[in-house]
Amino acid sequence: MQRSSISPAWYRGRVRPVNPAGCFLSLLAILLIFPLRSLSQDIWIETQIYMSDGIALDARIVEPLGFPPSGGFPGVILIHGYGGNKDFMQTVQVAIAAYGYASLAYSVRGQGNSGGVSTISGDREREDLLAVIQFFRSTSNINPNKLGVAGGSQGGIHSWMAAVHRMPGVKAVAPLIATPDFAEVLVPNGCVKTGLPREMTVSSVRYSDDRDRVKGFIIADQRDSILAFIKAHDLAHLVGNVQIPVLQALGWGDFLFPVNGGIRAAANLAERRIPVWSFYGTNGHGQPIDPTGAILALDKTVQWFDHWLKGFSLDRDSVPMVFYCDDRQTVSEMSTEQWPPPSASTKRFYFTGNGLSEAPPTNDVPFKSPFMLGYNPAYAPAIGWNDMYGGSAFLQAFPSSPVRFVTAPFGETVQIAGIPTGRIFVGSDGTKFQVHVRLYDVSSDISGGSWTLISRSINGIRENTPGAVHELAIEATAISHFIPPGNRLGVEITSLDMLDDTQANTIPYFAATNSFLLASSVQRSYIQLGDTPATGLEREERVPAGFRLDQNFPNPFNPTTVIRYQLPVASDVRLVVHDLLGREVAVLVEEPNAPGSYRVRFDANGLASGVYLCRLTAGRYGETRKMLLVR
Repeated sequence: MQRSSISPAWYRGRVRPVNPAGCFLSLLAILLIFPLRSLSQDIWIETQIYMSDGIALDARIVEPLGFPPSGGFPGVILIHGYGGNKDFMQTVQVAIAAYGYASLAYSVRGQGNSGGVSTISGDREREDLLAVIQFFRSTSNINPNKLGVAGGSQGGIHSWMAAVHRMPGVKAVAPLIATPDFAEVLVPNGCVKTGLPREMTVSSVRYSDDRDRVKGFIIADQRDSILAFIKAHDLAHLVGNVQIPVLQALGWGDFLFPVNGGIRAAANLAERRIPVWSFYGTNGHGQPIDPTGAILALDKTVQWFDHWLKGFSLDRDSVPMVFYCDDRQTVSEMSTEQWPPPSASTKRFYFTGNGLSEAPPTNDVPFKSPFMLGYNPAYAPAIGWNDMYGGSAFLQAFPSSPVRFVTAPFGETVQIAGIPTGRIFVGSDGTKFQVHVRLYDVSSDISGGSWTLISRSINGIRENTPGAVHELAIEATAISHFIPPGNRLGVEITSLDMLDDTQANTIPYFAATNSFLLASSVQRSYIQLGDTPATGLEREERVPAGFRLDQNFPNPFNPTTVIRYQLPVASDVRLVVHDLLGREVAVLVEEPNAPGSYRVRFDANGLASGVYLCRLTAGRYGETRKMLLVR
């Protein structure tokens, strides 16, 4: 190992440019820490850490100069974003040394000067992280039982790895712009987001053979094979293992990792009384970094580690706090002890023949609103991969005609905070088709208004009988947004989900489809603003003709699904989930219900893959449905 000291003058001449995938922490350090603390000289150690397969990881340790406290310096392992290297963390290392922290930053395998090939945050990277932590624990001057793990994007995923696998010595983590369902969210509801192929084509990463294998699956649209790869990487099903404090910072507009996964993880931790703080703002993949939000996020991160690694006081350390800004830049921080915040609006808007209305439709004959996707078969799926699903040739191959709906102008400011939900009735002439629901803030000007995208829901139906009607449960990306007076909520239904004017957000099915949305007094398609709890119960007052327990949707599912049932008369209802051994694993409803149609969301986090039985008992009526949880 090479040891040297570094001075403030040395540092000031060597600030590296910001890496959009991995330097979020570095920018935060520049923005906040340097104005607050003067730098002393620090101990700088360049080293290599050898893994069990013989691969060497390039690493750097930075220690504060001076005598360590009793037991050694508290330490932080810092992991860079995908395609970066350890040097992207040097700003942070120098900065937190001024706070009395030693740190270790390393280049993840297949990146920077480390050896090996990337398996894209898989088991091999998990084993590497454990080996790095054990190495750091054995380093002189380091307290082996006072460690934190932090990083952004890939580094945030590694932070979650350390928590869910209970790695030794780690007492707190700070995952930034990454959620534990990081893999699952790239393949939502029968679709594949273009974020997955983009993650597999980063020029500064050396990939394992898995990359080419999964590339083949995507091009051939082999859904089951893609899911097998995803399920081997995802961490959402392990959140129930976490026993240490977690601080997370996520971005509303993140095109890779929506805040939804963070909201669910925080709810899981809070329910088990694991300390959790969340910061939701405007810094995420695909967004310009907002200095105001960055400062707020880092302030919370420093407080978090100071408390759990150094014993400093922290207000409300046992309360699941949420600090958040809305989705505009440079907006002041808000906070709440419950999510969504009590100030947020909960509004339901029904689709009608000519817009969105808070009153449900009364027409018995359904309005049929068409939306279309064209396709030129000369544009093969392999060409789509090469174009990364964007550009002029891609757009010419997939002409699209969406359908749009708007509300009346709002008379007052409407605060939307949480996860928009809903259900829609749709059909198509294709054997498979996509239905994407996009929410907009529509300004009311003379030209018809500008449409600003605020949230989206990605949905695909892969087994369709042409002309059949499907009832889709909708969940859009979480947001915090204020619609001002005079503006309207706009909803677009489309089969082509674009990230911007030239780049797709979701890989389209390579097929032409003519699809439709239905709206009537029976087929009540709607969008709801405002969160519902993970197992929250929603009721529609329309009285059905008989008792019924519907098949859950989606099915198979991971980790959440929606269960619907109907009651023609008031009944004492018990809705429970059993495993195949007859053990009761969840009680979703146990209370009197008025007549109506109900939906309840079931979150299977913490349960193993397999078949589960959903049982509805309502008076003398009883019915059971099988549900398949696939991890």
